[in-house]
Amino acid sequence: DGESSTEASGPIASDPYGPFSGQVMSATKEGCRESLLQRGRTRICEAALRLEMQCEQDVLGKAYGVLAKRRARVVAENLREGTSTFVVEALIPVTEAFGVAQDLRSRASGDVSLHLQFSHWEVLDEDPFPEASMTEEELEEFGEQGPPPNTARRIVTTIRKRKGLATGEKVVVAAEKQRTLTRNK
Repeated sequence: DGESSTEASGPIASDPYGPFSGQVMSATKEGCRESLLQRGRTRICEAALRLEMQCEQDVLGKAYGVLAKRRARVVAENLREGTSTFVVEALIPVTEAFGVAQDLRSRASGDVSLHLQFSHWEVLDEDPFPEASMTEEELEEFGEQGPPPNTARRIVTTIRKRKGLATGEKVVVAAEKQRTLTRNK
């Protein structure tokens, strides 16, 4: 009468997916990972903003310098009739847009007004992992530094750093240059 059973019975107690459910899930995970990292086919998408800027003709060159530094593509440039004010439309990646207003105003002495609005998502035509699609000869050519840095890899590395994930960068670049300070007694 006072016995208690720790074993459950019925359909809830048995594994509804069978003994191979863990194997199927891990195989699916590996298959998805391999399909994403196929040689030379990995691409990333980044958001683009439409930038509409108004500035005077004498600061137009400085404004274009700021836009070029931030990977912006000028779509249209129109001169307002009867004035020396230019209206420039450009597409700028969201990652490059942080601080663009302050940068433009400081370069153009405050003679710039701008408006930013989401435009679209854009696929970067660079492989963030180019070493995966390189031959052994190409890898030997670049040496230990690896392939030259590209925009897609820089974006992926920045995101991984922000999330606290491994980036593959050396923590200590030149260990022999480090000093150990000892306390004088």
